[in-house]
Amino acid sequence: MRKSQKKAAIMQTAEELFYEHGFHAVGVKSILEQAGVAPMTMYYHFQSKEEMIKEILMQREERYFQLLEDKLNKENGANAYIRSLIHAHIDWLSAAGFNGCLFLRAKQEYEGVNDEIALLSRDHKKKLLNKIDNDMKHLQAAPSLSIQISIILEGLTSMDQILGLDKLKDIAMDLARSLEATE
Repeated sequence: MRKSQKKAAIMQTAEELFYEHGFHAVGVKSILEQAGVAPMTMYYHFQSKEEMIKEILMQREERYFQLLEDKLNKENGANAYIRSLIHAHIDWLSAAGFNGCLFLRAKQEYEGVNDEIALLSRDHKKKLLNKIDNDMKHLQAAPSLSIQISIILEGLTSMDQILGLDKLKDIAMDLARSLEATE
C-alpha cells in the first residue's frame, strides 16, 4: 500500500469506528489493527489522534457539502430547493448509517477537552445554516425558512436513530410542503 493509500485506510477505518463507537471509546491501537498499518505510519501522517479527528471531520464536511451541491435544485424556486435539500440529506443518512451526527458526537465528547474539535463541530452546523440562509436569500424566500429547514434536517438525523428513515421520509416531505404554504 502506498503512503496516501495507508493514510486513506487509517482515516476511513477511524471514521467508521468513531461513528459506530464514539471518539473516546476507540483507541489508536484498534484503528491501526483494523486498518492494517503500523503505528509509525499513523504518526507519519498525524501528530495525534486529535489531529486525525480534525482531518476526518473536515473531509466529512467536504463530502457532505459536495453531496448537497450535486443534488440541490436551485433553478426551480424555493420549494424545489427545499425538497431537493431534504432528499439530499436523506441520501446522506442512508449512506452514512443511523448513528446520528458525527459532528455533534465530536462536540459532545470534546467540549471543554479540545476546543479545536468542538469548534469544528459548531462551525459545521453554522456553515450549513449559513449555506441554506444564503441559498434562501438568492431564491428570495423568507429568511426564517433557513432555520426551519435546519430543524427538519437535524430532526431527521436524530429521529433516524429511533424510527428509521423509511418512516421519516414522508413525514419530512410533509413538513417541507407545510413550509411552502408559509412563503
